Amino acid sequence: MNRSSTISRRQVLRGAAGFTLGLPFLPSLLPGRASAGTSASLRPRRFVAVCTEHGGVWSDNMFPSESGLTDAEVYGGRTIRRGDLAAAYEGEQARLSPVLSAPAAVLTPERLAKLNVIRGIDAPFYIGHHRGGHLGNYAANDGNGADGRAMWDVPRPTIDQVMAWSDHFYGDLSTTLERSMIVGNGISFGWSSPTTQSGNIQALPAEFSSLALFNRIFVPQEDELSPRPAVVDRVMENYRSLRQSNRRLSAADRQRLDEHLDRLDELQRRLSVQVSCGGVTPPADSLAEQEASGYAFDPEAQRRFWQSFNDVIATAFICDTSRIAVLRITDHFSDYPGDWHENIAHRAHLPDDPAQGVLAQAHQRVFADVFMDLVRKLDVDQGDGTSLLDDALVAWTQESGNLTHDSISVPIITAGSAGGDVRTGQYLDYRDLDNAFAPVANTNEIQHPGLSYNQWLGTALQAMGLPRESYEQGEHGGYGVTFVGEGREGSYPSSVLDVQGEWLPWLRQG
Repeated sequence: MNRSSTISRRQVLRGAAGFTLGLPFLPSLLPGRASAGTSASLRPRRFVAVCTEHGGVWSDNMFPSESGLTDAEVYGGRTIRRGDLAAAYEGEQARLSPVLSAPAAVLTPERLAKLNVIRGIDAPFYIGHHRGGHLGNYAANDGNGADGRAMWDVPRPTIDQVMAWSDHFYGDLSTTLERSMIVGNGISFGWSSPTTQSGNIQALPAEFSSLALFNRIFVPQEDELSPRPAVVDRVMENYRSLRQSNRRLSAADRQRLDEHLDRLDELQRRLSVQVSCGGVTPPADSLAEQEASGYAFDPEAQRRFWQSFNDVIATAFICDTSRIAVLRITDHFSDYPGDWHENIAHRAHLPDDPAQGVLAQAHQRVFADVFMDLVRKLDVDQGDGTSLLDDALVAWTQESGNLTHDSISVPIITAGSAGGDVRTGQYLDYRDLDNAFAPVANTNEIQHPGLSYNQWLGTALQAMGLPRESYEQGEHGGYGVTFVGEGREGSYPSSVLDVQGEWLPWLRQG
């Protein structure tokens, strides 16, 4: 790893939130360092999900050229393809596709080698607008699509919460203040009793203030002497007494008490955490940015808002006070002043409408200003010759595929090798080019079925160290409810469903 491609942990902490203040990092001032032999299996892994609305970006705008897909093999009853990522460097820009473009100083060849572009991952049924589908809870949707709803509209915890409450992911919680950092409503869902993984599945509260999130993942030193743990002990003692001795409690009330004790247990655990990271400068509060006049149509203000959260995520990961972050981005990253949903998202499929250009430009800003900004901030030296990004898996997913509402070929862009388990630097295409869906009117897009989104979710969980038996349910593997929509059975036969539990092809290292 060369000196120009990464920055050091110490430099990030000195600068946090130096990103927010606009202070640049100066790699030329970094000290020389030698690669150390720290075992990747001993280092903690981190997971980030960046989830955006709609989708609907045409294939030619979203994905690299298919000419780079040089390898092929038969898998799941179809021929799949792969190739090495190769960017065109033109002046100050690096370009994989019109959307996957960023400043060359950020999307360097070294960082390009840590990315994957994945094509041909489908929800094999019609779901329409949704939120939880990004991370496995298809039931968090807007009520579109009656086909098989009783089968797939079943609430499930999202994979960030499966990780957050797994001993396989958090084997040691001694420094952890937040199991999962949630930014943006309606993206993360968990059990009402997470320690026992039982109870109702509910939406978890989200944060919109980067300063408030920072205060949760970084505890000032003077707070370490707080008497609050004793207070929590007394409250828990009262609740345990009530739970065990009062025979009038109904079953529902006992469950409510158990769920409350779960929350108190987690609070007490957090109060005992010792944070070793000191002297970190808090960020400016993102809420001031969001509440300013004109924010909804100001992509630069939106960039600053989301980058302030990237600062906090990087700080949390470096200080090891959290290892999971999920972000639901509802901002459009465009100065378009009209009705985005109707005039852009719902018209982007039309070949002669300017909506597709507006949509593609907005997605390019998300890639460069949010995704790659976070990748850069995680690409910090850990003191052993590896980058923090090397132990992470950062994934950007969109609500839809190349056509709005339709979850066929949902783009998945990843960064990081999850401690060396994920092979990177690849363009992967899992579509069955010998099988095509009926053409959609007034569009130039040709859709081909791919592999199941459940297989992607299971791959992410396995990359984070979770064994299949800790999350799989039902006849087929992977994560989530397995359902194939009416009329799509021939596109997603048993040969596709039966491999859902495996790693996605070519993604596993070795």
